[in-house]
Amino acid sequence: MTKYCHLSYEDRKNIEDGLNENKSINQIAKELNRNHSTILREIDRNKKYSEPSAWNNYKINHPGIDLSCDRLKHSPYVCNGCKSRSGCRKIRWTYYAREAQKDYEELIKLCRQGINLNLEEIHNINEVITPLIKKGQTTNHLYINHPDILDFSKSSFYRYINNGVFEFGPMDFPRIVKYKKRKNSNKRRTRKEREILINRKYTDFIEYTTNNPDLNIVEMDTVEGLQDESDCFLTLQWRKSKFMLIFKLDSQTTEEVTRIFEILQTLIPLDVYRNLFQVILTDNGHEFFDVNNIECIHETGEYVTHLFFCDPHASRQKGSLEKNHEFIRYVLPKGSSFKRINQDDCDLIMNNINSLCRDSLNGKCPYQAMLFLCDEYVLKILNCYYIKPDEINLTDDLLD
Repeated sequence: MTKYCHLSYEDRKNIEDGLNENKSINQIAKELNRNHSTILREIDRNKKYSEPSAWNNYKINHPGIDLSCDRLKHSPYVCNGCKSRSGCRKIRWTYYAREAQKDYEELIKLCRQGINLNLEEIHNINEVITPLIKKGQTTNHLYINHPDILDFSKSSFYRYINNGVFEFGPMDFPRIVKYKKRKNSNKRRTRKEREILINRKYTDFIEYTTNNPDLNIVEMDTVEGLQDESDCFLTLQWRKSKFMLIFKLDSQTTEEVTRIFEILQTLIPLDVYRNLFQVILTDNGHEFFDVNNIECIHETGEYVTHLFFCDPHASRQKGSLEKNHEFIRYVLPKGSSFKRINQDDCDLIMNNINSLCRDSLNGKCPYQAMLFLCDEYVLKILNCYYIKPDEINLTDDLLD
């Protein structure tokens, strides 16, 4: 039997046709694979009352006559299928599929306009969720870790917020970072840059990863501070786990990027490094053009990583990392200075982001997902640690 599923218009049309053919309720229910009581309730809820023609004159001319019909005293309690229905002078109840569907849609619409919460439930949500929202936690993270009190849909949650049901409002949620449209540049690539891109274009990346689908893919980019400052962040994110590393760079140069990869190769055991950095996808920033120092082990010159570049002005090709940058902007909004930010601050931001639960990871956080790619001791080497769900803070007061 189909359980807890609303009837469709097609189901209602089949019910009407069955009644017109004088089928029993059990027979109709069996044909629709529904419970007998479901069909009976549907008919009783949506049957329509109608008066025959010249009804008032008939009542006046026949006072005291019982105008009820014996057919309506037993199942299915409607006039569908009656041969005398067209000229009947008695009370009539009829089931119409179209009218029933119209009433159903109107009921659904009315139900969605109200608030399906009592005062106690609203109070509990305010007590638990309000301080977490002030920490910058996302809606998905809240739903994953507090299903006991957020037991309604996310669309209802947003509607309640906009209607002022809770103590918090739309302005209490992190604002989505809006990126300016990048300007098209007519500057042609140098010969050296064109040579670097040979076999490293995005089409080469698609072909290589299609032929090797199980490789670990790392998306790489930089996050800039103020325009007149050289300080920036280098970000590395593993696609499979959404786990991100953040490193402070003193300048947006190839030397600084090389320095970070030297540190990583020193800290991480070589066999683990080979497994983690199999493929790197980045944009066309000049700081990534020293490909040998990214693809090779510095001490031995061993080639271990395949580096690929996105198409120009196509950041969507590494959209997962671009999306993750929004969490950084919750703490350091666009236009913030990175001068006073040190590596400890980067680690703090990084660990809060990596502990944030995601729907795309089946309710897990990137830190937990990363444990499928490497052992926990490797994460500890990189100053990565887990933060409890309700302690996550992604607001601009995190670094205070």
